Amino acid sequence: MDKITFSNYIDAGINRLDNRQLLIQSCLNDPSLIKVLLTKMKQIDSEESNFASRILELTCKEDLKILAPYIDDFSSLLSLVKLDGVVRSCAKICELLCIQYFLKKDSFFIKTLKEEHLEKMTEVGFNWMITDQKIAVQAYTMQTLYLLGTKYNWIHEELALNLENGIPTGSTGYVNRARKVIKAIRTKTPLKL
Repeated sequence: MDKITFSNYIDAGINRLDNRQLLIQSCLNDPSLIKVLLTKMKQIDSEESNFASRILELTCKEDLKILAPYIDDFSSLLSLVKLDGVVRSCAKICELLCIQYFLKKDSFFIKTLKEEHLEKMTEVGFNWMITDQKIAVQAYTMQTLYLLGTKYNWIHEELALNLENGIPTGSTGYVNRARKVIKAIRTKTPLKL
């Protein structure tokens, strides 16, 4: 699928579920289409950015390495996104990246993710934790920040304090996940993802 047709499919919003697998497969076949998705995601108030972010997330679940040439663009986009669906997809992709980097110790991602990318994920992660976000965003972000804290010691203490402050008003899902993360931090045991 060429870039214009791909872009038109994202914009049309017709039969989104029917077209989703086609768009994912198109990205896997032509990784340059990732740039189109990122461009759509930069339209922060546009519904097309929601659909584009979901396609990017699902494509990354299939092959996370496809994002590598665009990691700078993705990283710079993190602090700009506003729509719930876009934030959710970005939070999930950050989690996937950190799992590869910290848990799986994948040499490809260790070379790909630079300090500035990890710092950007940390900064935006804490921002997502203190703003009004959906539970999925907070759950992915808790795990991302926990993993980042294995490299940057200060993160764990800040994360634990942030989670403890959120527990009294958090949803059941938030409280359960927060308690697991806090326990892992306090006992210095690995968090089970």
